[in-house]
Order: sequence, then C-alpha cells, then structure tokens
Amino acid sequence: MTVGPYRNDDVDAVTLPAMRWWKTAAVSAAVMFGVTGCGGAATDDPSTVRMLDNRYMPADVEVTAGGSLEFLNDGRVDHNVIDVDGEFDSRDGGAGDQKPGEAWSHTFTEPGVYSIYCSLHAAKNNSTGEWSGMVGTVTVAEGASNQ
Repeated sequence: MTVGPYRNDDVDAVTLPAMRWWKTAAVSAAVMFGVTGCGGAATDDPSTVRMLDNRYMPADVEVTAGGSLEFLNDGRVDHNVIDVDGEFDSRDGGAGDQKPGEAWSHTFTEPGVYSIYCSLHAAKNNSTGEWSGMVGTVTVAEGASNQ
C-alpha cells in the first residue's frame, strides 16, 4: 500500500500523522502570511503620509509650498491629523476622524515647520508643552510645487 509518496513499510503509524500535521501547518502559515501581506495600501509616494496604528509614516516629511500631502489611514483604528498651532485639523468641516482606508488631504501654502499629532493617540506634557505618541513634522519649503 502507498500513502502519498511513501510506501506503507517506509512510514510508521506515528510519523505519517506528524508529516500530515507539518504539511497542514505549512499551508496554513503560507495562507495566513499571504493574507496579512495583502492588507493595507502601502505606498512609496512621497506625497502620502500613512497613518498606522499609533504613528505616522514617515513621521517627518517635506513638501514645497503649494504642494499637498495626503494622510492615508492605513491602520486598524481611527486617526486624525491636527496642527499643534491650529493651522489645520482633519476633523474640520464635519469630516470627523479618518476611519481605516480613508484619506484626508491638505495643501500647504505657507513655508514653515508644522508639528502634527493625532488627538486619539498622542498626549501633551503640560509641564514642557511637548507632544508624544503619534506625532510628526511637516516641513514646507519655499518654491514652486511639483505636485
């Protein structure tokens, strides 16, 4: 009698179930990692900032005045983008927080350095005024936009 590529006298009663278990585990792992790898819309576009779970990626980004950045929620929970000095807030206009898969764009018209945070995943130290957690920096340079 033949069991798979093995003859019955080559495989004992303990080895065959173990071989089947490893095959099942290997297939399950491949499917699991394959599905996990397909999640999210990863992007290398320099005009896109990904909002992951508890961080912006990249956390520090540069754009030319007149250029736009898209903030894409590529995480599993809601996020938002707020300028520390109140210049912009992705929740304005009734938009609310960005749910997974949603994006918000902002055009930066004035050169400068903008410190951003997510109100759901950042905290301000009242003693120092520093923000920690899901924070980032947008540096806007002078010049014509190539966007």
